[in-house]
Amino acid sequence: MYRVQTCLMALLTALVLAGCRGGGEAPPPPPEPEPDPLAPLSSDARLYYDNSGGIADSVRIVARDQESWQELWERATSRQTSPPDRPAVDFEQEMVVAVGAGRMTPQDRIQVDSAGFVDERTVDGVEREYFVIVVRTIEGCRRLEADAYPLEIVRVPRFDGPVRWEERSEQDPDCQQAFRLSDPGGDGAG
Repeated sequence: MYRVQTCLMALLTALVLAGCRGGGEAPPPPPEPEPDPLAPLSSDARLYYDNSGGIADSVRIVARDQESWQELWERATSRQTSPPDRPAVDFEQEMVVAVGAGRMTPQDRIQVDSAGFVDERTVDGVEREYFVIVVRTIEGCRRLEADAYPLEIVRVPRFDGPVRWEERSEQDPDCQQAFRLSDPGGDGAG
């Protein structure tokens, strides 16, 4: 009897496994992950970087036409003795974004990390498209006690709707390493 039960159990197990593997269609593949709408900027997106103080304020500026682009360029390069030529921009397809950090030190930087289109629902339940620009400010090691005014100008795809700025800040990772090396205990404790 035991032998019959064992055989029946083995047969039943084989049938169940065969039924799981055979017949029917294969399950659909998992869905592709949606791409991040905020894409890093290409290397040719940067039009200008300086820290001499042509624009000494902390600013977030969008220029969507030649006139505002010319004003922005003149202001940004005003501290240069021989300013570079203003890059050409196709305002049918592009717009210009300037981000300034205000007064900082020469080791500090500002940059536009990424940008893209994002759909969001407003508090009224209306779907709205925004152009999101991610700005990163990197605080240097504060080794120099001079003033600097980091400013970056980039080109991005044109968008006539609202722009939203996402701010990120961080300490330059080299500063943490330099601190650990200069600390005799190696743990930052004094």
